[in-house]
Amino acid sequence: MASFTTSDGIEIRYERRGNGAPLFVCHGGPNNICDSLIVDLAPLLDAHTLIFHDYRGSGRSAVAPPTTYRLDRLADDLDELRLHLGEASISVLAHSMGGFVALQYALRHSDACDRLALVGTTPCGVGSRMAVPVLRALGPLRTLKAVALAARFVALWSWRASSPERTRAMYAPWNVTQEARLELRAKVAAAHPELPVENDNAPHLMRAFGALDLREELGRVECPVLVLYGSRDAAMVAGGRMLAAGLPRAEVKVLPDVGHEPFIEAPAETFATIRRFFAS
Repeated sequence: MASFTTSDGIEIRYERRGNGAPLFVCHGGPNNICDSLIVDLAPLLDAHTLIFHDYRGSGRSAVAPPTTYRLDRLADDLDELRLHLGEASISVLAHSMGGFVALQYALRHSDACDRLALVGTTPCGVGSRMAVPVLRALGPLRTLKAVALAARFVALWSWRASSPERTRAMYAPWNVTQEARLELRAKVAAAHPELPVENDNAPHLMRAFGALDLREELGRVECPVLVLYGSRDAAMVAGGRMLAAGLPRAEVKVLPDVGHEPFIEAPAETFATIRRFFAS
């Protein structure tokens, strides 16, 4: 484990793993850390040097002023990590909420962004704008299941103090929109017992991505972008279509009958697609 200090004095933890061309990784969240992708992305270590980091306020990175828990500031932290490691430009692999960071990076630091792979992500987090396309992708049965779990959270957990149990209950309805097919759910659930993590930045980032809509800015992303998502990942089906419609240089890969964890659910096809994209 190594660390560097940002321009505003925040210590960021990072790790380098593997061999080959550097590939910077943006993890999901907000109750997540880079350790989960260190495990999931191990099949890429023979082809790439993967650079992982915990966002400010996440995992083993230092806490920061709450006013800096913004997605644009996380993108700037990524660029400062690039500069710290002496890279003229970088390619980025992002999963879930990390896609917001990666898109902000491509918009704010276009000269230093070579390629993006956006896995299970969306350019829009605003609930009122996502609701209809997500419900269409989800279908009636899974919608009822998600609504029931949301009602349970409101009745039993919403009024309680923050805790890992409350966080798990909060995510339960959302997990339904992302769930793997039945025979893989136990494998996905067992993959990362450390999650969720009670990060200092979590409530602030949740509000940040709930208010963000980058669709009108996608046309300014100049680099090639891989958009990869599973057909069972309802929000990312909606988001993936938005990305495909707005990005000038998008390559789209939809994984049939796969949820939000393609690295675990469909590793062969997922990693073959990623390898091919970054080798192009």
